[in-house]
Amino acid sequence: MKVFRFRLESLLHFRGLTREKCLKDYAQAINKRKSDELRCEQISQRLDDIERSVAAQREQGIAGHDQDAFLASIEHARESLKKQREVVVKSLAAEEESKKSYLEADTAEKILLRLKERRKEEHIRLQEAKEDRALEDVIGARFGILLPTE
Repeated sequence: MKVFRFRLESLLHFRGLTREKCLKDYAQAINKRKSDELRCEQISQRLDDIERSVAAQREQGIAGHDQDAFLASIEHARESLKKQREVVVKSLAAEEESKKSYLEADTAEKILLRLKERRKEEHIRLQEAKEDRALEDVIGARFGILLPTE
């Protein structure tokens, strides 16, 4: 039986490498999104702390010049939170794009793997048929009988 050789093996290998790279990029995108969400949570927590501090100061009585500083820090925290939420949205979009890229690369590799399997099965079937015909020829020659071949 002849050895099966898939002529597109190098392309299959390349697609496997591409899939691995896309998977790595997808994992990095997930990590970036998670770190951006964590940063957003930290900013939100800082804003809550500032608002609680302002509320506590108001109960005790707050001076006008101190109130301006508190309001400025609240406004700064809100702006930071708004910007960080925009970063999170961009991270989500990048994550979805890298997920899509990974799924496309995975599909391309699986298509080639299925083709390889079909070709291998076909090769085995053809080789077995050749061996059967050769065996029938040997048996027929030995006994002097001609058997019908496919």
